[in-house]
Amino acid sequence: MTVFAKLPLLLSGLLATQIAHAEPATDFTKMLAAEAFTGRIEPSESALVANSVRGILTAVHFKPGDTVEKGQLLFEIASAAYEQKLAASLAVENRRQAELTTAEAEAQRLAKLGTRDAVSEQAVQDAMDRLILAKVALQEAQAHRALAELELASTQIRAPISGQIGLAHKQVGTYLDIENGQALAQIVHTDTVRVVYGMPYNSLIALDQSTPEGLSVLMERFQIDVHLPGDALPLAQGGRVLFSESVLVGEETLRIWAEIPNLERGLIPGLNVDVKVSLPN
Repeated sequence: MTVFAKLPLLLSGLLATQIAHAEPATDFTKMLAAEAFTGRIEPSESALVANSVRGILTAVHFKPGDTVEKGQLLFEIASAAYEQKLAASLAVENRRQAELTTAEAEAQRLAKLGTRDAVSEQAVQDAMDRLILAKVALQEAQAHRALAELELASTQIRAPISGQIGLAHKQVGTYLDIENGQALAQIVHTDTVRVVYGMPYNSLIALDQSTPEGLSVLMERFQIDVHLPGDALPLAQGGRVLFSESVLVGEETLRIWAEIPNLERGLIPGLNVDVKVSLPN
């Protein structure tokens, strides 16, 4: 969890103006039990699915709302042109390999003759230069072949993360370009989600006054439960604070993000919820 060091300083400033009017200390756990904070569900992780090669979209392998696994095939782009490009690059690589083999044999032959002064030093040097060029040409051909393999593999577009996938933004038969970066779908990870909620500084001040541990330590112990507005039964329980903004937002409210399990997937990103905070023993 991250709670900025300046948070106690902000609280101390508010305490200085409010301490004279503060009520006698109360059990803050009871105060928390009586309060509900307004929150919103956000995905813990999301990713856009996009193409990196041009071509006609030939297949979509999911339905909106499906749960997909990382690496699962989602879209296919026509691959014939990329298969031909790979075949051509392999042919060039094979030819460059043969040229290198010939250049190596010739360089070795002339090097032996050079030791007996049967050929000139210049002839030996020329053979070595041709060998170097042959090696460079092979490396270039190998790079083109690797790129062609990558492009062919990219005609199959796979899920970058696991999660729930939304609508396909393009239909089969659409020509996909890469100039403007076309998003094809979005995946949100929903096994765990984040809830963001606001906690008034009055509550935080009371918490800070109630214990010698200090606010940052206590926030690490917060348990976050979420409810539908007005519903007594929780949708999910056991969330933990991840991060808080140590700045005033809105009406003297600290914005807090917490991660909460969502194994039943009842917490849908965008859902407004009531947040209950407790301090387990």
